[in-house]
Order: sequence, then C-alpha cells, then structure tokens
Amino acid sequence: MTSFLLNKAAILKIFISVSFLCSLSVKAEDITIFTQVLPAKTDKLGENQVGGIGGEIITKALEAKKISFKMYWLPWKRAQEGTLENSDKKSFIIPFTRNAEREPKYNWVSKLYDAETIFITQKGTAKINSMADAKGKKIGVLLGSSYETAILNSKNGFNTSDIDAVPIDITNAKKLEAGKINTWYTGVLGAIATFASEKIDKSKFEFGNKIDVEENYIATAKNTDSSLVKKLKDAIDSFKKTPEYSAIIKKYTGK
Repeated sequence: MTSFLLNKAAILKIFISVSFLCSLSVKAEDITIFTQVLPAKTDKLGENQVGGIGGEIITKALEAKKISFKMYWLPWKRAQEGTLENSDKKSFIIPFTRNAEREPKYNWVSKLYDAETIFITQKGTAKINSMADAKGKKIGVLLGSSYETAILNSKNGFNTSDIDAVPIDITNAKKLEAGKINTWYTGVLGAIATFASEKIDKSKFEFGNKIDVEENYIATAKNTDSSLVKKLKDAIDSFKKTPEYSAIIKKYTGK
C-alpha cells in the first residue's frame, strides 16, 4: 500500500512538472527582439515596452496580428551579436540600418522607416555639410553603428584614429557640449531627442546639411525559419498601409 501511494505521488509530481512546462511553452513569446535604448527610435518604457518611432511601429504591427515578443535591452554591438547567434531561432533586431557591410549577414525582414543623418558641431564653429568637411575632425559616433561604418567606408580617407566610438550615444552629446570631440555624426531624430532628455540646449549647436538617408529595418539571422520571417514581414507590411503608420511617421519626422 505504501509503495502504491509513493508511485501515485511520483506520477502526480511528474504530471505537475509536465503541466508546468507545457504552460511555460504556451506562454512563451513568439519572437525575441534585441535593441538598445536609442532616443526617439527605441525608447524603453518598461522591461517589455518600447516607444520611439521604431518601437511604436513594431508594437502596433505585432499587436494587430497577435504576435508576442520579448525585449532584450543591450549595448548596440551586443544586440547585433545576439541576433546573429540566434540561439532561440527567433531573434530579431530593431531599428537596424541596411548597408553593404551588413547585407550578406542578415535577413532583412521589412523596412520600418527612413532616417536622415547629419554632423553636429558647437555653435560658433563651421557647419559640417559633407564627409569631406569632417576631414581632420575628431568625430563622435555610436560604437558598432552604421554611422561608424559610413565614416570608415567613406572615400575621404578616414581611419579609426579620427573616430571616438562610444557604447551609449548620450555620451557623444555630452562630449560635444564639453568640447571633447569636434563633431557628432548621428541621426537627426536621435540627436534632438537626446538633447531634450539630457536637458542640453540644442541652440548651442550647429546642425549641418543632410549627409545620408538610412533605411532602418527589422532584421534577423539567415537561419531563422522562413515561415516566421514571412509572418513578421506580412504583419509589418500590412501595418505600413494603415493611417496609424503614417501618423507615427509624421509624429517623429514631421513628414
């Protein structure tokens, strides 16, 4: 009788364990999204809540198709590495600039928005309106970003000693204000949002002419299942046809 009760208890324990694991499986998010806090692009509103232009687009698009996600907030370079590692086979990254260097490494799921880049300098110094104008300057950029790649791949002969790459873009705003770098190469949206969040008076700076228009995507590794990629692409492409998408673009870019 004692043996029977023990066996019954063991079976019950196994049943509970299996049920618990099954419940975890049911609750598991459909995809993982890697990003960094990028002002006005991916603002951290909570551990699994993301704002900014990229964050709002992704959140609304996935909500509409009932696709759940888990956010991981990491330094930008590590976010890229995590996406390529793709350990759960469902890792994505936002907002990710599509360029020649990255092109063969990732599966480019869907474009989220376009973003203009500029050089920013202190008021009283000459505006930098082209890559050529930045020659001989100490340039602040986000480490591992498309901005860093664009400068290094420029035909103007820049090298790593011309660049001050930091893991958090806020550092560039503060360094520029303190005169520790000559210019900051970044996106217009992020720069304005950073000045505002750090209570730095943007009137103290000169904004140069548009240098480039970058295409920002949601991307994943090459080995992500094609059916999952299609599911996300269809969700985002469908959302981009809505007035709500147009409203988000206008909210952040004025266009």
